[in-house]
Amino acid sequence: MSYKDEVVKAENLTKIYKLYNKPINRLKEIIFKKPFHMQIIALKGITFNLKRGETLGIIGENGAGKSTLLKILSKTLTPTNGYFEMNGLVSSLLELGSGFHPEFTGIDNIFFYGALIGLDKEFMKKKIEEIIDFSELKDFINYPIKTYSTGMYLRLAFSVATSVDPDILIIDEALSVGDQCFQKKCLDKMDSFKKRNKTIIFCSHDTYQIRMFCEKTMWLHNGKIKMFGKSDDVINAYTNHSREKSEKYKTNTEIINPEASQKDTFIFINDLTATQKDNKSILIEFNVSTLEPFEGHIGWSILRRDMLQISFITTYMQGLKPIKFEGSQKVKIIVDNLNIVNDNYFIYVGIFDKMAYKPIAVESIDHPIHTGYEIHNSLSFFDSKFIVE
Repeated sequence: MSYKDEVVKAENLTKIYKLYNKPINRLKEIIFKKPFHMQIIALKGITFNLKRGETLGIIGENGAGKSTLLKILSKTLTPTNGYFEMNGLVSSLLELGSGFHPEFTGIDNIFFYGALIGLDKEFMKKKIEEIIDFSELKDFINYPIKTYSTGMYLRLAFSVATSVDPDILIIDEALSVGDQCFQKKCLDKMDSFKKRNKTIIFCSHDTYQIRMFCEKTMWLHNGKIKMFGKSDDVINAYTNHSREKSEKYKTNTEIINPEASQKDTFIFINDLTATQKDNKSILIEFNVSTLEPFEGHIGWSILRRDMLQISFITTYMQGLKPIKFEGSQKVKIIVDNLNIVNDNYFIYVGIFDKMAYKPIAVESIDHPIHTGYEIHNSLSFFDSKFIVE
C-alpha cells in the first residue's frame, strides 16, 4: 500500500481523563508529588488505518469512546498517548455548534469555520452561494446562530463541512437531530462523496444506515476495539450482543411483548392494522383509548425479522407539538418512500411522553411489505404523515 493510498492511520490512540473532586487537589499533586485524582480511560490502544475512498462506520453503546475518537481525528482533542496521521483536507461535523461562534451570524461562521481548517477567505467566498442553497437558510443566514434551532444548526454545519470538498469527512451523531427530508439530503450528499472516492468516517446508532453506507465498521466497547472488519459481520455481532444484553436485563420486555407494556397502564393501543396502498406507501391505523387526559407523542418503527431496526420516527422528531389524548381516538400514519426490499417486517407503534423518550404504550404486528426492490439499492428513508381523529 502506498503512502498516498493510506489516508488515515492511527496507532495506539489512548485518551485518559483526570477527574478531581476539588480544584485544590491539582495543587496538592504538584506539592506532594502524588496523585489526587481519579482516572477515566475513554480510549485505550486504538489502532487502525483507512485507504482512500473507504467508508468506516463506528458503532457502540453510549460511553464506548466513539465521540472521543472522532474528536481526536478531527484535532479538537489531543490523545494522551499514541499518534495518528490524516493525509488530506479534513472536515468534520461533530456535536452541534462545534467550530461555530454563537455570537457570529451564519455568514460570519462560514468564514470562521474555513479559517479553522486552514482555508482562506477568498476560497470560502466562492462557496457562499452553494452553502446557503444547500442549507436552505437564506432568510436566516445574517442572524446570529445563537438564535438558530438545532435543526438550523445542523443545516449550516453540514453544508459548510461538505462544501469545502474535503478528502476526509468525519460525521458524528449530529444528523439525528435534523428533520427527515434534510437527513435524506445529507445522506445523499455523503453518498455522492463516496462515489467520488472520498474517505468517510460515520458514527451513528442507526446500524441500518451504517450497514448500507459503510464497507467497514468498528465496534467500540469500553474504549477498546471489540471488533473491526466488514460491516455485515461487525453489525451482526453487535446486534446479537445487544439482543443478549436486552434479554439478560429484560429491558426489551415492552418491545418484544407489547402486552406487558400495557399492563396496569392508563392508555391503550388497539386494532392495529397495516394496509399497503401501493409499492411505495403503507397506511398504519390503530385506536388509542385513555382513562385520563394525556399529552404525548406518537411514534412508529419498522424492524427486520432479526429485530434490526430499519427506521424510527416520532411526531416529536418532526417538530410537532405534543398531542392531547382523551377518551378514544383514531390514529392514521401514512408512510411513503418505502425503498426497502420485499420481506416480512415487524411494524411497531407507540405512545410516548412529552419528550418522546419513554414509551407509555406499545403495540406491533408482523406484516409483509412489497416494494419491488429485491436488493438494497439506496439508503432507506421514509416520509411520515400523522393524522389523529
